[in-house]
Amino acid sequence: MFDHIPHYAREDAIYAIRNVRSLEKRKLFRPGLYYIVLSDLCRSTEASLRLGADLNKKRIESFILKCIETLGYMDLKNYTLFLREIGDAVLILFSSFADVYEWWSSMESWLDTQNSLWSWELSDAEYKVFFLEAKTVIHAGEVDYSGGSIPLAPAVNQVFKIEKLFGPRELGITDIVRTTAAPIIRSLNLRPRKRDRVKLPGDSEPIVVYLADKIKRKRFSH
Repeated sequence: MFDHIPHYAREDAIYAIRNVRSLEKRKLFRPGLYYIVLSDLCRSTEASLRLGADLNKKRIESFILKCIETLGYMDLKNYTLFLREIGDAVLILFSSFADVYEWWSSMESWLDTQNSLWSWELSDAEYKVFFLEAKTVIHAGEVDYSGGSIPLAPAVNQVFKIEKLFGPRELGITDIVRTTAAPIIRSLNLRPRKRDRVKLPGDSEPIVVYLADKIKRKRFSH
């Protein structure tokens, strides 16, 4: 799994992954309201067709590892749980929106670094396809657990419907996230902008989804 990681980065990657696994084992699975985060690697179909099996596998693993490493190195303010990887995507539960945003911002920054490293190893044509970009969406809902470890929640299934509405490097949120995290969203200088309305499986009415944009500060001329 670690063959494609530069030798100087392997120890950090393994440490971070072990840290995440250790946190999972030590913490109890607590039912409650969670922010459900899905981050999906973009252009996977194109990459699988043009890069070949081996290089495409390295692309997906690079993304998954960065998502886990970011979580492993964070100073978490509250409870989180790395649920699983789903192909070329990751699914994570957070109890704090501030933790979600810190993870997403750090993950995006780490992807930029990872892209810089890969640019030295790939041809221009390969790099254009390999380039790592993700779209990330946040939903919220009550989560219970079956057998103490398997999350049960309609919101977990619903989040997969939302990610199709967003593109590379975008952070999408649902209306329930905008409402429950409103004070934190304001303090982070974010501005939710309506993207679309979508009817989620299990809901009787469509909901609004938003792009969480950073507010650009105006420059004053003298």
